[in-house]
Amino acid sequence: MNKMTPILDPDREFINKWEMYKLLTLHSLKNIEIPETRLFTKDSLASMLTDYPLVYIKSIATWGGKDISTVHKNGSFFEWTIQGKEALTFKNFEETYKQIDQFYHDKITIIQRGIPAIRYNGRPFDIRSHLYREMDGSWIYAGDLIRIGGEGSLVSNIGISNGSVKPTDELIALLFPNQNHHFTKDILKNVSLEICKMLDKFHFFTEVGLDFALDQNGNLWIIEVNTDDLKGCPDLELFSLLPDQSVYERIMNQKAKIYDNWIQFMIHSFDDYLKEKAKEQD
Repeated sequence: MNKMTPILDPDREFINKWEMYKLLTLHSLKNIEIPETRLFTKDSLASMLTDYPLVYIKSIATWGGKDISTVHKNGSFFEWTIQGKEALTFKNFEETYKQIDQFYHDKITIIQRGIPAIRYNGRPFDIRSHLYREMDGSWIYAGDLIRIGGEGSLVSNIGISNGSVKPTDELIALLFPNQNHHFTKDILKNVSLEICKMLDKFHFFTEVGLDFALDQNGNLWIIEVNTDDLKGCPDLELFSLLPDQSVYERIMNQKAKIYDNWIQFMIHSFDDYLKEKAKEQD
């Protein structure tokens, strides 16, 4: 694993996928699996496909499931699939690498091992947890939901795949009817809070959306850590798609309250500044 200190993107003020992987592996996080990830090169692709039959390839700065592809090694054949497109099959590794390299040639790219994730009705899904920062600097666990990818999708991002959302408890009950699994909402909440506190040591963020996969035993695997940056923040509108609107309404009301408190704080701080200036001039 790469133990070098992660780097914050100075233009967008975010941590890209590669730097986030480095950050996650710097800390001993409990109750979470981190899929092995490497920078894309010919050698790293060959090595990863030797270790894992399925790998995901992603640009380090992409979001919303864009430009994600998979490579599946099946015997002596290689099947490459780009999100939203038909799979291409190659008879040898050289041609596989050549085509992938041409597609990602202008982007810094990572290779991530295929997580041994379970599916729902043959479709990929993940658990999205959302957290935001209170005025006192503490993290608030706002809620969670399940994102389910559309038919034939590689990813669970609902916008790019025409997917859907479900309440977490509802889908967990369907996936594990005998309750024979390790997953609990407390573990999900604690892991999410632990990652946010880890981020605090590196940079100040105000919102975080975490995406997790589940394996057949109900263990959590981290897929992605999404933070607010100069281009936006994790998608809150996902919660508006749930049958129960209470979580969405609570988040929006609390965010409005925090925003008003910040405005009042800035106004009072400016008033205090003007008063101090006036005293200096007397």
